[in-house]
Amino acid sequence: MSIRRRLAVLATSVCLAIVVWTGSVEAAQVTVGQGDTLWAIANQNGTTVETIKKLNNLTGDSLQIGQVLTVPDQPTNQAARPLSASQNVSRGITDRAMAVLDYAKKYIGARYRSGGESPAGFDCSGYVRYVYKNFGVDLVHTAAGQYSSGTTIKREELRPGDLVFFNTGGRGINHSGIYIGNNQFIHASSSRGIKIDSLYDGYWNPRYRGASRIP
Repeated sequence: MSIRRRLAVLATSVCLAIVVWTGSVEAAQVTVGQGDTLWAIANQNGTTVETIKKLNNLTGDSLQIGQVLTVPDQPTNQAARPLSASQNVSRGITDRAMAVLDYAKKYIGARYRSGGESPAGFDCSGYVRYVYKNFGVDLVHTAAGQYSSGTTIKREELRPGDLVFFNTGGRGINHSGIYIGNNQFIHASSSRGIKIDSLYDGYWNPRYRGASRIP
């Protein structure tokens, strides 16, 4: 092989090595601490819950203190970063809502139990409290108290993850659920346990009393 051809092959090899090296995707690791959730870790690292799940082969949302998770190394993964602060806020809200709803739907079919706030049995506010506690939000175990815990919003402002409230008898607010979109909400029904209903259902529509957004 001529010297010129050897130099050409060597140059090509160097270029290929550079392309391979710069095209690699590096990753970092974080250790789960007290109160950490997938949504919080994803938000802090500029990525998504789904990305973290895929990187770590996770099938659920539960984490253990001390668990080590792989996350995208953001300084070398610019594509994963939002283009602006407002986009970051919007994506964070969407990510948490999706995570909250995915978690909430896991308990569809769980039975109703007065005063319950565990998979063994939920009442309405106990269910809402249980779901949001998994994401670091500690709500009170009453529908009226949960209504006061968030920012009051109008019905037309509802977005997935917001809380919706009803009066099913007596005075004031005494029933709560989680809005999932398309005028539907998930809640603990006293007759059928955790289920999804329409806000415009003949029973729920006239009993609707308001909504609030959890920060």
